[in-house]
Amino acid sequence: MSVSALRDLADRLAKSDGSPNWIPYLVLRRAERGTGYEALMYEPMLYFVLQGKKQLSVGRKTFTYGATDFLILSVDLPVNARVLEASSAEPFLGIEIRLSRELAREGALAVLPASSPEAGPAFAVGSLSGATVEVLTRLTMLLETPGDAAHLAPLYTRELLYRVGQSPQGHLLRDALRLGGQAAQIQRAIDWMKANFREKLSIDVLAQIAGMGMTTFHRHFKSVTNLSPGAYHKMLRLHEARRLLLDAPTVSSVAFAVGYESASQFSREYAAQFGAPPRRDMLSERSGSLET
Repeated sequence: MSVSALRDLADRLAKSDGSPNWIPYLVLRRAERGTGYEALMYEPMLYFVLQGKKQLSVGRKTFTYGATDFLILSVDLPVNARVLEASSAEPFLGIEIRLSRELAREGALAVLPASSPEAGPAFAVGSLSGATVEVLTRLTMLLETPGDAAHLAPLYTRELLYRVGQSPQGHLLRDALRLGGQAAQIQRAIDWMKANFREKLSIDVLAQIAGMGMTTFHRHFKSVTNLSPGAYHKMLRLHEARRLLLDAPTVSSVAFAVGYESASQFSREYAAQFGAPPRRDMLSERSGSLET
C-alpha cells in the first residue's frame, strides 16, 4: 500500500461528516487552507502528515513537518501550531493517534524499546516507513467496518506501535504510554500543574511529585519540555485565559480567574505570548467564530 492510497482514503473519510469513529484514539485531520498560530495543549500522540505542512513552536524551538513525516510527543505540552500548506485542491491531511495508558493494554510493553536513561526532548519528527504506511492504512480502513474494528484495531495498533518503535524516535513511545523513564516522572509534575495552575508555582512541591531533587528536576523539566517550569506554568494560565476570553465580560475577570494578581501584568504577558493584547485578540477570535 502506498502513501497516495492512504492519502486518498483519509481524504474521503475526513470529508464524511457525521461518520461515527469506531477507533476513539484515531482522529483524521483535514484543512483546505493555512491557519494562523493556535495556542493548543497537545497530549501524547503520534501525528502522521500525509499531505501539506504543519509548523509547531514549543518554547523557543520551532520546527516544520510535512508529507510522509510523523511527530511523536511523549508528554503534555502547551504549543503554538499552524497549518502551513493547504488548499482546496490539495488539502492538509493528517492522522492523529492519541497515546494513553489504555494502549499499553494492547500489548505495547512487549514490543517497545526501553526509555532513554537520560532526559531529552519529549518530541521528535521522524519519517514514515513503508511498513508503517501499510499498517496505518489497514488501521484507518477499519473506520468503515465497525464489526472488524472491535477485533482487529487492537492488533493493528500493536503492530503500528511496533513499527514506530523501530524508528530512531521509538524510545519516546514508552514514555508516552507512561511505561517508564524520566519523562514519565516529569509528566507527574505536569499533571499536578494542569490541575493547580491557578496556584503559585512551587518548584519544591513539583520536584517532590516527580521524585527528584530540585536542581535535577529543573534541569530535566527543561530538557524534556523545552520550557522552564515557570514558563510552562505561565503558558498553562495564558492558554486557559485565551479560552475563557471568548465568553468573559472583562479582561480583568479572566486575569484573576487564571491566577494573576495584576491585570496589567496579565495583559503584558498575554500580548507577548499571542501577539496582541487580550481585548484585541478577544474581538478577533469572536469575529472569526462568527464568520465560521
